[in-house]
Amino acid sequence: MKLSKLYCNQPGFQNIQFNLNGINVVYADVKTDIKEKKNQHDLGKTKIAELIDFLFLKKINKDHFLLKHEKEHFQNHVFYLEILLNSGQYLTIKRAAKNNTKISFAVNDASTNEFRPPFSWEFPDLTIEKARKQLAEYLSLDFFSNKSYDYRKALSYSLRTPPDDYSDVYQLSKFQGQHIFWKPFMFDLLGFDGTLLELKYQNDEQIKEINKFIDNLKREYSIRVDDRDDYVAQMQDIEKEVRDTEQQLDRFNFYEQDKELVKRGIEDIETSISQLNSTAYNLNYEIDRLRKSLKNKFAFDLNKVDKVFRESQILFPDQLKQDYANLIDFNNKLTIERNKLLKSSLGKKSSELSEINNQLQTLNKRKEELLSFIQDTDSFKKFKNHQKNLVKTEGQLFSIKEKINKIDTIIQKEENIKGLEEAIQGTVLQLKQLYGSTEKNMRYSEIRTKFSEYYKTIMDESAHLSWKINSSNNVDFVPPKVHSKLDEQKETAKDEGNTYKKLLCVAFDLAILTSYNSESYFRFVYHDDVLSQQDNGIKNRLIELIKTLTSQYDLQYVLSAIKADLPLDENDEIVYFDDKDVILRLHDRDESGTLFGFEF
Repeated sequence: MKLSKLYCNQPGFQNIQFNLNGINVVYADVKTDIKEKKNQHDLGKTKIAELIDFLFLKKINKDHFLLKHEKEHFQNHVFYLEILLNSGQYLTIKRAAKNNTKISFAVNDASTNEFRPPFSWEFPDLTIEKARKQLAEYLSLDFFSNKSYDYRKALSYSLRTPPDDYSDVYQLSKFQGQHIFWKPFMFDLLGFDGTLLELKYQNDEQIKEINKFIDNLKREYSIRVDDRDDYVAQMQDIEKEVRDTEQQLDRFNFYEQDKELVKRGIEDIETSISQLNSTAYNLNYEIDRLRKSLKNKFAFDLNKVDKVFRESQILFPDQLKQDYANLIDFNNKLTIERNKLLKSSLGKKSSELSEINNQLQTLNKRKEELLSFIQDTDSFKKFKNHQKNLVKTEGQLFSIKEKINKIDTIIQKEENIKGLEEAIQGTVLQLKQLYGSTEKNMRYSEIRTKFSEYYKTIMDESAHLSWKINSSNNVDFVPPKVHSKLDEQKETAKDEGNTYKKLLCVAFDLAILTSYNSESYFRFVYHDDVLSQQDNGIKNRLIELIKTLTSQYDLQYVLSAIKADLPLDENDEIVYFDDKDVILRLHDRDESGTLFGFEF
């Protein structure tokens, strides 16, 4: 797949017709010192790569230049990218700055006339997710068949821009997240089984998440697995306490009655108490009278009567005296009998009074109990305390049971970890087997042989690709080591410099493209600013290598640079490139020399 055309609906934009074979040069002829320019944005050579990425359906946010300056400059801009598919057909992708989530596709057997959009669109205004799937079908790149990722994973290795994309041979600027997002892909790209590495990372992540979950449980519930049996003992003690409290509450069941019913019960009791009090009062009165009656005795003294008669000198006849004596005797006998009857009546009434008093005592106690419920007396408070204790104890029981359940969960999760660790060990074993036989991997051998060859051609120094298994049993891609020409075993510090890192990336990208050349894969690479700060010998060797590889492998190489960084003769003319190689000339004399026809 190659780039054919990049154009726009706005007249100020400098439309680009790419050479389908060989070198494509974009250069900016900068005469003004950048420090003197009010607007320090470049002329647009780097923006070409960003537009190509945009039209290959990169998702953008407000920081992307098209949205950042949309209201001022790009509200009406619609961009088109025509690409030559590996099938031989031409695909045009249409995407606007405004409403950029709507994408259209058109396929033709031949390139469109000049820079005119197709007349019809097979898939107009697709959402970006649907458009990505459709574009993947159009591209039909063999490498991505049956992969969990699509063409965009490798696109940036064909669209490198400074500075971030040249900072690492393997890890692009967009791969700043977790290693699982890019290392399995790179492992695939180098010819190994990326699913092994992906599975390893997934299992590692699961173990990490499970351990995090376990730590959170331990911290939240303040538990240790070793304390499980102690919690069981506490649970059993608390369960007994709950049962005891429930039994105590059962004794207070009468409190569950409706208060109105209790009030009626009190009224009935008070009525009975009133009646019994009345009866008791009458009995007390009668008993008092009986006791007084028993105290009254017959008080007739015959001697005193006789004395009165003598003092009065009245004769008290013996017969009359005898009659009085008989009367006294009769009254004494009568009093004895009456007192017997009084005592009998007193005993009965006293017994009856005692029974009534007992009933009153019982009724008053019952009344007091019922009133304690109504009036929240100590008895009711005791009942309420039992209820509160039961709730508190049941809460403690729930807490203990919850801790036991969480410990059981932790135990189960730890078993899951063991299973994952066993799976990881199997994966690690396979990774180590691959590591122990890298020479048998033909794809990998081809890529790194070409990488070393290309870098040697450009720099006249040795460098090689390698990877290792780190202490976490994951794969690390070792930064290429550069060896000087004089001593092939002595590493230099050149691989640490930005200019040399650029050329390491160039050699890597070319090695990938040429190694996958026999398959349906990318057939182009865009390197921006790769010649900056390189000496002429390096520039010349690089250009010669590019010309050779593009011809040999039918590749398309796009090079963008400041004119001063290109190989120039004594007349400031570009050498090594024909006029057909230069597809776009930008300059800073006025705004017409910018990519969009204006500065921003």
